[in-house]
Amino acid sequence: MRYEGECMEYPRFLTPDSKPFDPLELAKKTELIVTRKGPEGLERKYTGFYSVPVYRGIATGYAVGCCLRCIYCWSNWSRDFPERFGKFCSPKHVAEKLLRAAEEGIKSDRWRRLIPEVDKLRLSGCEPTIGKEHLLAVLEHVHRSNFLFILETNGIILGNDRNYVKKLAEFKDKIYVRVSFKAATPEGFTLRTGAIGKYYELPFRALKYLLDEGIHARAAAMTDPRVMPSEERKLLIQMLDEIDPKADYPKTLEEESIDAYDTTIARLKAFSDKKFARKLEDKIRKRQKL
Repeated sequence: MRYEGECMEYPRFLTPDSKPFDPLELAKKTELIVTRKGPEGLERKYTGFYSVPVYRGIATGYAVGCCLRCIYCWSNWSRDFPERFGKFCSPKHVAEKLLRAAEEGIKSDRWRRLIPEVDKLRLSGCEPTIGKEHLLAVLEHVHRSNFLFILETNGIILGNDRNYVKKLAEFKDKIYVRVSFKAATPEGFTLRTGAIGKYYELPFRALKYLLDEGIHARAAAMTDPRVMPSEERKLLIQMLDEIDPKADYPKTLEEESIDAYDTTIARLKAFSDKKFARKLEDKIRKRQKL
């Protein structure tokens, strides 16, 4: 892929030919695509802002671009082709959009009857910690509101940058961080995310850093037996329990299972079928740029 005059190899969804990549380098490459300097600070790309019923009602901004390539990921194709999707927003604009989405509430009449008021804000979708300056500026804006802010992250960048976590701690009275774990072994990490195995430790380090800084943080994990063996699940829970015994993860871990989103099904098939993977990439590339 050629981007802004610079030749870059950029991994898309995983295929049988995929080679393990450095997720920190991929984070840097992705940041070049999904952020840019603007008159009101560092802008970042998002695909949308609206309220959803999870967390009992939350206004969500969906970020573009990630530093992992999980085979079961539900996110839209902006994860794999960040240059083709999303619109740039300043930190102030993001905060305004989140607050407006919260005020408008959930669009679905059914869910609106069950959750008439939205009282939380969130950044989710791909990896919101890409673009450190942008995220911290967003938090500066929303921190003035009365809303709880939930940050969902894979922990790769935070586990590599304790100073980033220290900066997040400036907002610890209003934020909750959900760290999503993919594996408890280097082999499992590479198989499911495409990243080099040694980096599997970074989410564990991120969770410890967050807790050490007094930030409310908890782990969630993709433990679906179709992708994670039972022995690895036990090891994961043991490792999390050592970091945060008070959480009682053997009883309270938020465990995820694979949902049959169109993107998930396509990524799983591309992971085992080279011919399908080539056709899928061609199809996405031919779409009108959004």
